[in-house]
Amino acid sequence: MSGESQIRALLAVRVEACQVKDVDRLLELYAPDVAYFDVVPPMRFAGLDELRGNFVRWFAEYDGPIALETREPVIAAGGEVAFAHMLHRDSGRRRNGLQTSIWVRSSLGFRRTGQGWLITHEHVSVPIDPATLQAWFPPGDEPI
Repeated sequence: MSGESQIRALLAVRVEACQVKDVDRLLELYAPDVAYFDVVPPMRFAGLDELRGNFVRWFAEYDGPIALETREPVIAAGGEVAFAHMLHRDSGRRRNGLQTSIWVRSSLGFRRTGQGWLITHEHVSVPIDPATLQAWFPPGDEPI
């Protein structure tokens, strides 16, 4: 398998683990020294313990599974490092009963190890409306 196809397989496992809220399976994909930048405070999570807490918080917001759709993935893989960016739609029924669907942008960095590729950096962001400085949520099924 090429580096790109290995990264695609890792990203597919990542989506599956998120959909069923399997924190342990998800964390197996991340390097111990991961830097994860999210849209929620404290915005930067360093290492697997902090990342675990962030994923537990995210999963607990949903009553049932999380639908996670990936669009427009771009992957560049070299010998020891790789990079990917994509759009994700995160949707499902929240614990407060609200059905939500939110598009986010996601960028990831990877490092090849003896056990395969691991995510070393992830950055998730929500676009803002520059006129209002409010989060912008595209209507409907299209992210843009």
